Amino acid sequence: MRPAVGFRSTSPRLYRLYNVVFAIALLVLFAPLLLLIAGMLAVTQGPKVLYRGPRIGKDKRQFQIIKFRTLCPDRARTVTADRTLPADANIETPLGKFFRETRLDELPQLLNIVKGDMNICGPRPVRAEIAAIEGRRIPDYDLRFDVRPGLIGPTQACFGHSASKRLRARMNNRAVRRPVSIGAELALLGRIGLSILQRLSGKIETAAGRLGRREGAAPLDIWLSDDAGEVRVPVLRIDLRSVTLARPPVAQPVVPLSIRLQSGAVRRARVRLTPTETRGLFAYEAADELSAFVIERYALSRVVIPPRVARVASPGAQPDMVARQMGA
Repeated sequence: MRPAVGFRSTSPRLYRLYNVVFAIALLVLFAPLLLLIAGMLAVTQGPKVLYRGPRIGKDKRQFQIIKFRTLCPDRARTVTADRTLPADANIETPLGKFFRETRLDELPQLLNIVKGDMNICGPRPVRAEIAAIEGRRIPDYDLRFDVRPGLIGPTQACFGHSASKRLRARMNNRAVRRPVSIGAELALLGRIGLSILQRLSGKIETAAGRLGRREGAAPLDIWLSDDAGEVRVPVLRIDLRSVTLARPPVAQPVVPLSIRLQSGAVRRARVRLTPTETRGLFAYEAADELSAFVIERYALSRVVIPPRVARVASPGAQPDMVARQMGA
C-alpha cells in the first residue's frame, strides 16, 4: 500500500533540514521561471508583482506569506474581509486567473519555507480572521496549528479554492495525526508537477484548437437521474453555475447528478435546478457541502490534480452507454 501523506515529524531537526535544502534547490531550479512570471506580471499589472499578507502558522504564530500578486488589491480586501475568495469573484489581474489555476502564483512561498514559516507539505496557510471563524464552527479545527503550514498538501491538491472548510479540516486532521513520509511527499509533489505541466499543455492545445477552429472534446460522462436511478438525462455541458441538458430533467426538488470516472467508478452529488429562458439551460446549486466538493473536483476539475473523468462518443450515445454500464 502506498504510504499516506502525514504532517507530524518524528525527527524535527532532520525534517527541518530536509525542508530548507529542498526549498533552496527548488528556488535555484525554478529561478528562470520565477523571473519570467515576475516579468509577465510587471508588464500586465505594474511593478508590484509580489503579495505579502499575514497568515498564522504553527502554534498560531503570525508570519507574512509571499506570493505572486494575482488579485486587484482594493477589491480583494473587500471581498475577502471575513472569507476566502469566492469562485466567481472575477477580481483577478489580467494574468491572475491563469496563475491561480496553475498554482504558479504560490512558488514564492519557497522563501517562507527557507525562513522557517512553512514546510514543503502541510495544511494550507490561513488568515487569523478565517481561523477564528472556522475554529468556532468546526470541531478540532485548531489541530492544524500543531504543525507548520505547507506549500503543498492533500487539500491543496484535491480541493478547489472554494471547497468546504469542514471537509478540508477532516482531511488535514487525519494528516496531522499521521507521521511524516518523505516518499509520500515527493510522490505528491511529482503528481502536482506533472498535473501542472499537463494543464499548461492543455491550455496551449485549446488555444491552438480555437485558432484552427477544431471541434472540442467529447462531453464528459455525466447525467441526472431520479432517486431510483432509472430516468437518466445526459448532461451536455456543466460549468460553475449552469448545466445544459439533452432533454427536460427529472421533476423533483433535488436531483441526483452522477459522474463516471475512467476507472468505472461513479461519483454522485445532489443539485437544485432552476430553469432559464434558454432551452435546455438550467441554473443549479449544490444541495450540500459534499455535493459542492464532488462537482468542483469531478465535474469541473477545478483542482490541482484533476480526476480522470470518462467521456462519451456523442451526446446521443450517452443514455444507452450508461444504461448498459449500469446493467439497466
